[in-house]
Amino acid sequence: MDTGKKSWSTAYGKNEEERKTSINYQGIKMNRFLFIVGVSVMITGAVLQAQTLKVTQVENEIHIDGCLDEVDWSNTSGVDKFYQFEPHYSQPATFTTTMKILIGSKYLYVAFICIDPEPSRITAIITKRDGDVADDDAVALMLDTFGGGSNGYVFVVNPLGTQKDGLLADNGRTEDFQWDESWFSACTVHDSGWTAELAIPLKSLKFDPKKTVWGINAARHIARKRETCLLVKDMVDPFRISQFASLSGLDLKDLSLKKLTLLPYVQMQLRDESHPSYEAGLGLRYNPVAQIGFEATLNPDFATIEADVEQVNLSRFEISYREKRPFFLEGNDNYSTRIRQFYSRRIGEIPWGGKVSGKLKSWKINGLFTQSDPATAGVDVAAGEKASYAAFRINRDLPKGSSIGLIGANRHYLSKNTGSIGLAATLFFTDVIGMTGQLIRSHGDAEQGVWAAFIRPSYDSQFMHFHLRYSHYGEGVKENVNPVGFIRHDDRREFDTNLRRTIWINKNGLESIKPSVNYNQIWSQQGRLRSRDISYDLDFEIMHKFDLEFSHDWEFLARYAPYFEKDFSNHESGIEFSYDSKRGLGLAVEYVRGVNYDSDLEEVTGSINLQIVEGWNVEYQFKRIWLDPLEDPEDNSWIHYIRTSYYLNKDLYFKLFYQTRYRLDGFWRNVEFDLLRKTAQVVFVWRFLPPFGSIQLAYQEGRTLHSEDSEKGRSFFAKLSWVF
Repeated sequence: MDTGKKSWSTAYGKNEEERKTSINYQGIKMNRFLFIVGVSVMITGAVLQAQTLKVTQVENEIHIDGCLDEVDWSNTSGVDKFYQFEPHYSQPATFTTTMKILIGSKYLYVAFICIDPEPSRITAIITKRDGDVADDDAVALMLDTFGGGSNGYVFVVNPLGTQKDGLLADNGRTEDFQWDESWFSACTVHDSGWTAELAIPLKSLKFDPKKTVWGINAARHIARKRETCLLVKDMVDPFRISQFASLSGLDLKDLSLKKLTLLPYVQMQLRDESHPSYEAGLGLRYNPVAQIGFEATLNPDFATIEADVEQVNLSRFEISYREKRPFFLEGNDNYSTRIRQFYSRRIGEIPWGGKVSGKLKSWKINGLFTQSDPATAGVDVAAGEKASYAAFRINRDLPKGSSIGLIGANRHYLSKNTGSIGLAATLFFTDVIGMTGQLIRSHGDAEQGVWAAFIRPSYDSQFMHFHLRYSHYGEGVKENVNPVGFIRHDDRREFDTNLRRTIWINKNGLESIKPSVNYNQIWSQQGRLRSRDISYDLDFEIMHKFDLEFSHDWEFLARYAPYFEKDFSNHESGIEFSYDSKRGLGLAVEYVRGVNYDSDLEEVTGSINLQIVEGWNVEYQFKRIWLDPLEDPEDNSWIHYIRTSYYLNKDLYFKLFYQTRYRLDGFWRNVEFDLLRKTAQVVFVWRFLPPFGSIQLAYQEGRTLHSEDSEKGRSFFAKLSWVF
């Protein structure tokens, strides 16, 4: 199934995947529907009148304190016309927001003056960097530094100065909020509202020095109103880069930027019943020109990466996990294609690695090369033999934010190459009609059925999403791709369609209704039906604080070795209720009941998010899954985790992560618990040269690395990182 348009909450905040929903479109006359949509677009297609902003050049550096007391700010008028994206599309923002922009020899300076007649009701809770700032009041700056309408940067900050940053690709269709860069922010709350002041080092950005115009957009979120307003009016999506306004007056050709950055570290480790051990490593970033950069790492440290949250796999297919290791994060968005040719979690511990990324005229370039022992990533091979991994993507910008490019990935192991190479395209025919597609040829041990492809035309307006998708996976594709990529299953021809609509009510406490339906059907390459899935979802947003969601999913799975030994008819229905006080308390509970592979299924999930005092947040989640009869002894589980952080300031903090998974014997009464796994991590961090130069102290119990084969004892780490 496909995910579609993202709200402010998903785009700027939560890292979990958007819930996927579906519908049966049998009986709907698709050709007539598409004809009507096409004619409507041609008749009503609004031409976006993007405004042009002019940046003011300054000679003196601005002190980032959130006060805007420098004379340069006073001499800059800025822009104060923002328009709602939701809930009242295209209407003027409820409260005035003024944005001002300055540029010096080293920094781009941006100020937001956010008027609020009730400053005591401003929501400012999140203190964790890259946290769920969408739950707070916040402002965001989006930049297209090449002016090509395809790629960009995002910088978000809340009234506490908490930062979140990310990369945009494919005209905003792809977002990567795992990217981190060094920039500065400070905010103040005052009688008229709040003010945010940002300084973004030009050395942190890639750009063409000859360009005098960038693309720009900005956003403000008012949490208690669930209102998102944008600098650019009538946008289809906040991240649609091709619709950004213009930032003119740039003169960057004579800038002298730092070309080389060194990131060394030293670390002491103390494990159970062992003597202390010591490690050292080095990161290197080299930008010969502003458009392109190289990155290398030697003996990178992945030891203190937070453990994966436990999941119960009820699908019989492999689960993918989010990448958390710093070396693989930047640029990972470039490989986030539907047919996932490169999946960095296939790579375990690496002794070294190198990357290149940047843009030369209309060509965007990304590449990665490293070595690893596949056994350290949980691959069932004998330990000791190294494999070489390589991935690349080269994209050519086209008009209207479209692009087409070449993408490939390969693993060289025991004198064999496995992987794939292919074409990937993102096309926009109008502001609302587009298409994505991919065509790959895999290589490896399988010599037959090595092709895979998909094509997905779609309609995306401000309130509606509709797509049709057809995919083809040959029966040898998975065997070839998965040593370095991720495909759940092959030997399939797949049809998928989704329709989603937001209906704004804004009366009597009811804000919106969001129905969503999806239909998915899969056949084998020989034409035999393998599965059919129909899903429905209905979400109500109420009184700016409550969400009530109903869902139902039915799927038929035909007998198909090695996954299904017989025909199955699975179904489940669920209800989810959530509450956000906007003052530091969030609650959610979900109940699901159904049938899963001939077993009765019951699932309860709950969460509490609480701000104890300013800077100290606690998050608790649990999941209880019960199947009867039971297929896997570990499936009947209680999963608990607690994540808490206390920030003395944004660069000095403590974090705790504690997770348990118990196997259950018995139902609700007389339940016996058998501890399967326990993971604990306590971390102290002082970033004296943010975000890379830091001192870290960490205690860990359980798996200390991301792979299944990592050590499960207790460990203590002390790490010093520096920046030169």
